[in-house]
Amino acid sequence: MSEAIAQRLASEDPDERAAACRETLAQPAPELIEPLITALGDPVKAVSSAASEALARAGGEVAVVPALRRALRDGDPVRELGAALTLARLEPPDVRLLPALVRGLELPDQKRRWWAAKLLVETGRVEGQVLPVLLGLAADHPDPAVRRMTRYCLRELAPDDPSVAATLAAGTRDPDLQARRAAYTALASLLCPPSSVFELLAAALASEDDGACRRIATVALAQLGRANPEQIDEHVLRALRTAAEDPDDPDLRRGADRTLEVLRTAAR
Repeated sequence: MSEAIAQRLASEDPDERAAACRETLAQPAPELIEPLITALGDPVKAVSSAASEALARAGGEVAVVPALRRALRDGDPVRELGAALTLARLEPPDVRLLPALVRGLELPDQKRRWWAAKLLVETGRVEGQVLPVLLGLAADHPDPAVRRMTRYCLRELAPDDPSVAATLAAGTRDPDLQARRAAYTALASLLCPPSSVFELLAAALASEDDGACRRIATVALAQLGRANPEQIDEHVLRALRTAAEDPDDPDLRRGADRTLEVLRTAAR
């Protein structure tokens, strides 16, 4: 039976490969661990997810965790990510997952990048070494998709950290548009924003070239100003009033009007 399943795991048909992974749920066998490890690197997410589920269910087998740890250094970033995601279901995540998760952020598949990002945040909540790595990636990684994803990670992991605020603020000067938008979006989640963040967002209403970034800035000012009304000074209000009269961007006008109303309510 195990030999037949192993053959189906190597099928050219992805539906057959996924079905073979699911079949092992009922009959986990030690000799199928390595074929399932191989299947973690399958380019079809349905197959790699089914392999991960099968390995997690077979976690009581003595060989599963060591095999997954070896796969973290496999050289195939898809398989390494699959191993990291599966290990995190069997034991608390730790820094050994970090290289595989960082490489997972570089994958072209957006869903896999989000899986890596989510586990990076979970790992960062128990391992202090993760935050400095994310700060460096958000600032300097050559791939704008990685810079974008790590900014969302920072928003979730440490919204009260001054170094996160500084890194996100610097990210609003990113030459890549999507990465820049991510920085503006993440700023809205800061818990202890310095006054320089309010100044930056106010300035962006007039100086930012991208209309979406300007509108995101109004949302960020509303969220941050509601929680920190003492940080809203006349300079910020004046920038919002000017934006509320912008002749060329009706969405910006609406966003600025909404933010001014939020701030008026927060100040009462």
